[in-house]
Amino acid sequence: MGQTSTEAKREVEQTRAHLGETLEALQLRAKRNLDVKTQLQTNRVLQLAIGGLILVVTGFAVFGYRARRRRSPAEQLVRKLKLNDLRGRLDDFRTDAQAWASAQRRIVKADGKAKVEVQSKESIGRRLLVSAAEAALTALATGYARRLVSGASTPHERGHAAVSKKR
Repeated sequence: MGQTSTEAKREVEQTRAHLGETLEALQLRAKRNLDVKTQLQTNRVLQLAIGGLILVVTGFAVFGYRARRRRSPAEQLVRKLKLNDLRGRLDDFRTDAQAWASAQRRIVKADGKAKVEVQSKESIGRRLLVSAAEAALTALATGYARRLVSGASTPHERGHAAVSKKR
């Protein structure tokens, strides 16, 4: 209690001054730590992170630009298989076939078209009739073969089959 009020005031003023300096130092430090410009100038990790981010964004932009300019898979396939050339060849073939067909018509017309048409219709009808007869005979033969195969395979079983058929 031997302190006087002047000493106490002086001590409070010193403490207040010291706290003021500490507060200013903390504010300066906080300002430096939160200031982007200062951080960019001093913090190497932040500089590298931002540089990497810029490179990644630029890479995606370039990749997107190239992807848009790139041909679609269908266009690549058309180009690889040379389908446009093939289409031109098919068009040439079509015109050649049409010319050949018109030439054949003129030849038939000159030779007597009526006889050829009647003969071709008769031969088509005959072929259809023969094919139908072959199909019918094949079906009959298949049915008969199934009966033989599904029937009894041993003579003893055939006897039982004959008895059962008699009943």
